[in-house]
Amino acid sequence: MPDILRPEDKQAIIQTADSLIEEAVDFLQGMLRIPSVNPPGAAYPECASYIGERLEALGYQVEYIALSAAENAELAPYGEGLPRTNVFGRLPGLPSSPVIHFNGHMDVVPVGMGWSTAPFGGEVRAGRVYGRGAADMKGGIAAQVYAVEAIRRAGLQLQGTVEQSGVVDEESTGNRNAGMGLLVEQGLIAPERTTYIVITEPLNVDNICLGHRGAIWGEIQTFGRQSHGSTPAQGVNALEHMAGFIDEVARCLMPQLRQRQNRYPVVPATANTASLSFNVIQGGTHVNSVPDSCSVAFDRRLVTDETLADARQELWNILEGRAQIVPGFRYEYKERYAAAPTWVSADTPLVQSFTSAIQHILGRTPGYVCSPGTDDQRFVVQNAGIEQCIIYGPGEITQAHIVDESLAIADLLASIKIMAIATAELLGVQKGD
Repeated sequence: MPDILRPEDKQAIIQTADSLIEEAVDFLQGMLRIPSVNPPGAAYPECASYIGERLEALGYQVEYIALSAAENAELAPYGEGLPRTNVFGRLPGLPSSPVIHFNGHMDVVPVGMGWSTAPFGGEVRAGRVYGRGAADMKGGIAAQVYAVEAIRRAGLQLQGTVEQSGVVDEESTGNRNAGMGLLVEQGLIAPERTTYIVITEPLNVDNICLGHRGAIWGEIQTFGRQSHGSTPAQGVNALEHMAGFIDEVARCLMPQLRQRQNRYPVVPATANTASLSFNVIQGGTHVNSVPDSCSVAFDRRLVTDETLADARQELWNILEGRAQIVPGFRYEYKERYAAAPTWVSADTPLVQSFTSAIQHILGRTPGYVCSPGTDDQRFVVQNAGIEQCIIYGPGEITQAHIVDESLAIADLLASIKIMAIATAELLGVQKGD
């Protein structure tokens, strides 16, 4: 690990960060005004170009990774064929020096009703920037870009290489995807070329996130036999079969899940247990017809000691048990998405540098926390096999996906300082020419 920064270098970085916060906020506002909403994945090329043009202006080598029509169909099946473009910037350092890769996703969830400000306006009010994606997570992209600028404009030259990426489709997940998953598959992020990775999601500015819970998104369908509503005994009611299944899960499985605690603290704490929720149900065609089909979509969240195989088996056991004892019970089980829980060690140079930087800027020891949902860390750790990957960025997790989403400018500034000091320590610096 490089030598600890000199006190005067830290102070220069901090003062420079203070001087460029207005530029960082302006950059963020520009991103917020591009409605890169997913689904379906609107305005991705425009957002990638906006980020890429800023990186080019700051001296990065910039590459755009655009998907072909065939790749779109395979990796973004719910994307309505809209174009998908990722942006990748590189600021080379000395040969054989460490490489730090900062990553953020530029897609945002749909807006919803009830906003008190323009959701794509980037309004600044009472020290906060408002807009869809301000916290989750265009604020993170602004922070990662200007953290590096704080080092450079302080007159310090980084010895290692910095990479910046803005990717698509994090919000639509997928076992593979057109964003971070694609970068890993193409080898742009790989153990032989990438030393450290920081994904700038909002888990609160005084936390370092070391992993995420697991997830299965799936659909269960029950089958019956249609009949007239006046003679239900002549049919088999698929909806009633589904209701019986859901009732058994609620009585027998859900209480067990609530007893399973995550080994590491989750933000927010209300997500600290395993869970299962049934969130979409469809069945029947008419009030006087017994339905021959019913489907339910479920969301199963796994704590860090659970496995995907065991989570599936628990559902299969109930389904198979009902097939054995309930006359006419037939079902089909499908999955749309599955991700195992992820957790990395705190005993690494990456984590310890960020810990030291947070202590220096905020005056307190950070929490080592777990994300309630899955994120792009899974591709880095599970697929690329890179353990030195953390989630750290500005913003409160409680702001994600809400009406009037916003980011405190003070948090943006603090995260810029923290990421800058940690990066300078990890890559090493010397006085510029």
